[in-house]
Amino acid sequence: MSILSLINRGGGLMWVLLLISVVVIAIVIEKYRYLSKVRKLNQKLANALKQQDKLDNIKSVLRIYKGESPLSVILSKLYLEDSRDIYLVKESMETAAGLEMHKLEKGMGWLSTFSAIAPLIGFLGTVLGMVKVFMNISGSTQSAIDISTLAGGIWVALLTTVGGLVVGIPTLIFYNDLVGNLENIAHEMESQAVTHLKRFQSLT
Repeated sequence: MSILSLINRGGGLMWVLLLISVVVIAIVIEKYRYLSKVRKLNQKLANALKQQDKLDNIKSVLRIYKGESPLSVILSKLYLEDSRDIYLVKESMETAAGLEMHKLEKGMGWLSTFSAIAPLIGFLGTVLGMVKVFMNISGSTQSAIDISTLAGGIWVALLTTVGGLVVGIPTLIFYNDLVGNLENIAHEMESQAVTHLKRFQSLT
């Protein structure tokens, strides 16, 4: 039996799960692509700044890379702002870091939601299927229950639970892995920010 025929046998909620799986795949691919790009751009900027030993040169590099990556936005608050109050500068950097992380986390809420609701949708489909099976039994005029018919109705009802788990489990795995990637990027940017704060203070 083909996957398409199983989906048809599972009913409308199986099509809902199929739609969720397509959306999940699109989000996952986009997030991995985007986070990989951000990491490379951050590293490129970090390497370029590492080669500079003068404040004016660092500022020039940041103007070239300004807005290109989250790290460039954060460090621009340090090197390209006019404020001399280091506490205000730190606060500005923290605000920028929070906004950049919010952008990086875009779409993660949907993955978390889908990983939770996919098994529930599957369970709902099974419950509805079982209700239908027992309604048919109670409405039957036959005195004896056909076991093969009963078993057939039950396995069809269980299809949505299988579908929900098949969608939900990989989604949860990808979500947790992406959260780990985000945490790594956040730690790397935090480390760079601390390093450049010390560097800025030594150069001014």
